[in-house]
Amino acid sequence: MKSLVKYFLIFAALLPAVVSCGTEGNKPNDWESVPEGTLRVFADKQSIAADGTDCVTFKVMFGAKDVSAEKTMKLVWTSGDKEVTMNAGAYVFSTTAPGTYTFKATLYSSGEHVSDNEIVITASEVVGTKSYFQKVIGEQFTSVGCVNCPVLSTNIKTVQERMPGVMIPLSFHQDYGMADPMSIAATELFYKAYGFSGLPFFNLNMHKVDGGVQREVESIIKAINDELELYPTTCGVAIETTYDDASRELVVKTKITSNVPARYKYHIFLVEDGIIASQSGTNGDYTHNNVVRKMFATDITGLNINKKAPLTPGVEVTTSNKATLERGWNASNMRVVVVAMSSNDGDKTYYCNNANECLVGGSVDYIINE
Repeated sequence: MKSLVKYFLIFAALLPAVVSCGTEGNKPNDWESVPEGTLRVFADKQSIAADGTDCVTFKVMFGAKDVSAEKTMKLVWTSGDKEVTMNAGAYVFSTTAPGTYTFKATLYSSGEHVSDNEIVITASEVVGTKSYFQKVIGEQFTSVGCVNCPVLSTNIKTVQERMPGVMIPLSFHQDYGMADPMSIAATELFYKAYGFSGLPFFNLNMHKVDGGVQREVESIIKAINDELELYPTTCGVAIETTYDDASRELVVKTKITSNVPARYKYHIFLVEDGIIASQSGTNGDYTHNNVVRKMFATDITGLNINKKAPLTPGVEVTTSNKATLERGWNASNMRVVVVAMSSNDGDKTYYCNNANECLVGGSVDYIINE
């Protein structure tokens, strides 16, 4: 009886109450015997379903100290020829991409440390789900005061031409050496989260990636293909909007249907094209496109949906939001972008699972792969 109690207490300690991943069969690991000065990683299971909800919880020990949630601890996984460094202090992993994942831990504590072991996790394919077409979000951080920013804008347009319908660019403006008339407060939220120091800066799907994505066309295309391979979508997004020209009131009805019983959040962005304004690095007036005029959420993880509960597979969930367009915005040149957000690290961070867009006053249905 004593051994059973000990087993339960050890295993329960590995699973923080905030994470509801489920448990299965693996024996608890002996983290109590890690030598002083040694970094070692443990896992509560070694196989999960690639549904974005089933997850593995890691415990990272530095000698006798649990450093799983430390800001200087990072889990690093490899799958095939891909290597991904998880966010600092993240110790929960889920995925929508079937495959084999090999994990190690790194820690900075009076020097760099790498775990003396690796953990192999197998993610099994989930069959029988609807195949939604996947779009990615391209986050461009720019300013009228940035000399090199027009080059990135040109590259983004080229990527869209070479990969039609795949990437939805969002151009976040900020003051940079001079006041930018298209600057919005939301840009500062991403700036603080990503920690970039110069412009232009480009990122994909709201992942926090040190240094962002390289700005050359081929680099962006490769990053998009990697994103589609490593983070397959589990949901579809549809949008209905109504717009009253007299009151300038916009109503956005968001629809999300999931293949898996996962929790989601969502973003709504109002984007305007064809804005004529000055731009450093160009001669005279410049046409600014994909300009984010408004972000509905007050933080970068997005708005809650379905009362924070997991969506039932195949059952559509809808939300309704309103906004009044400012007088200086040209509604006929505006689009509504909706982003379904997921977490693969136990709700520590969120990324774009899928997205869709339509004109202000228009609508778009789910896009299904043929």
